[in-house]
Amino acid sequence: MRTPSTAPTATFGLEPAGYRRLLEQFTHARNILVYSGAGMSADSGLPTYRGAGEHLWTGDLIKRVATRSGYARHTAFAIDWYVEQAQRLQAARPHEGHAALRELERHWSVTHVTQNVDVLLEEAGCADVIHLHGRFDRLSCLKCHWSGSADSADALRLPCPQCGGQLRPAIVWLGETPERAVVARAEEAARSAGLVMVVGTPAEMYPGAAVVETAHQAGIPICVVNPEWCENLHYAQWQLFGGARDVLPVLARDAIARKQAEGRPVPWFLRWLPSWAK
Repeated sequence: MRTPSTAPTATFGLEPAGYRRLLEQFTHARNILVYSGAGMSADSGLPTYRGAGEHLWTGDLIKRVATRSGYARHTAFAIDWYVEQAQRLQAARPHEGHAALRELERHWSVTHVTQNVDVLLEEAGCADVIHLHGRFDRLSCLKCHWSGSADSADALRLPCPQCGGQLRPAIVWLGETPERAVVARAEEAARSAGLVMVVGTPAEMYPGAAVVETAHQAGIPICVVNPEWCENLHYAQWQLFGGARDVLPVLARDAIARKQAEGRPVPWFLRWLPSWAK
């Protein structure tokens, strides 16, 4: 287990030399993949799916609202629950970490692969977002498989506009898997990245976790941003210990400054320093 450094010179638990190497990697990367999970949205006030504090899956709730059989047996209850969650998601706003990722897009080609069903990345202005588990603002029909946008939080209460059948949220339920084309696109983005940032998730759930493993197997450097140590990502070169809202603005600021410094003449009094320290 890697523990965060408590040295006063450390940046979110990462020693200065390690942090400089991370910033150097940004300068070498043309494409960046950001793989985000529930911890990214938690900083906007949304509950995570499990773990400490407020979380969504308590008791048998997941079986009642996030399985085909449960949704069929408890349709009214499940719809009420999803309407409440949709209202909550619509009220959430992007935080400083989302804004920092958007700022990275001004300097790098950034692809976002997210486990989250909210659209906070899109609301922050992020351009290329792959939703592994679907989006809360889209619906599909259990009968004719129509799919479309939800115009309001209550849209799930309406019948299918095409056949009159029962609608469901267009998200991945328990026992289901993401579309193959979506996973393939995410894995291709991982293989072509110069740096992968894993934010707010230990990346344990498959098949999404395979996206990060694909990058690792391809030799792509990986940086983790999470408050706790992620044992599942022990192979990552760097971990910054903290929440997305706190870490990402600092990391983006420093990475951009480091990139902008590339190509500038090195002051004479710094020329004796090793390259990683400049």
